[in-house]
Amino acid sequence: MNIRERLRGIPDLILTKRLQMMSNAQLDLYAASLHSFVDTYPAIEAEVKTAMEARDIKSITKHLTSIRDMLTDIYADELADECWKRLNSFDKDRPDKIEAYVSFLLSTLTALSIDIQVAFYKEDEDDNVSSKKSGEEKESNTIKSILAVDDDAYSLDTFKAALKDVSCKIIGATSGLSALSVLNKLTPDLFVLDIEMPGMDGIELAAEIRAKGQDAPIIFITGKSTKEYVQKCMEAGASDFIVKPINPQDAAGRIQKFL
Repeated sequence: MNIRERLRGIPDLILTKRLQMMSNAQLDLYAASLHSFVDTYPAIEAEVKTAMEARDIKSITKHLTSIRDMLTDIYADELADECWKRLNSFDKDRPDKIEAYVSFLLSTLTALSIDIQVAFYKEDEDDNVSSKKSGEEKESNTIKSILAVDDDAYSLDTFKAALKDVSCKIIGATSGLSALSVLNKLTPDLFVLDIEMPGMDGIELAAEIRAKGQDAPIIFITGKSTKEYVQKCMEAGASDFIVKPINPQDAAGRIQKFL
């Protein structure tokens, strides 16, 4: 799978026809725009969150205007259009409604940034192996098992609720140690690991899982999108990411790719 196909698989980028018409030189320029978005977004996200805490609608509007322009540059057209519509209604919306939308937008952009980074990070050979394995597994009618690990029991319940329509068995654990004890009697088909956990974090747990010879795909749950952070997760074995707060539809779609 080449970079065009991987980028086409990112749902928030409207690329099907555009990629077909891009020359290699144009693709390089587009890739530069994507990398610029990835590099710039964390700082803007921090500024928007600061403005939200201060309920500074003027500052929020300024930053969202910049975000809208960035989304237009990378062909995230639907997100850009929605952002523009919201901006035009800010003078009529209540502050709590504005904050709810901005929180949702930031979560969506974090997921988009991570998806872009994963697309460029993955080696073609690794991607082909993953796709082949996923296809082979889908041919089986066996109910797949997922080991989900999060120190927040409420988050685990939210994750389970998101998968209520997905045919799978979910085993929950609230710590790295309890997750490892599960592996003494179970070989899951998929791991879903929160990263920020006390004691053993998700990345450390992933290393322990691999040390036990368990090679099922790992999906990390996170709220961060910086390049250094995402690269560290990829090196720990990440196959995909789910962004907090969990969007049920997005989570179910990402999980189903591996079942």
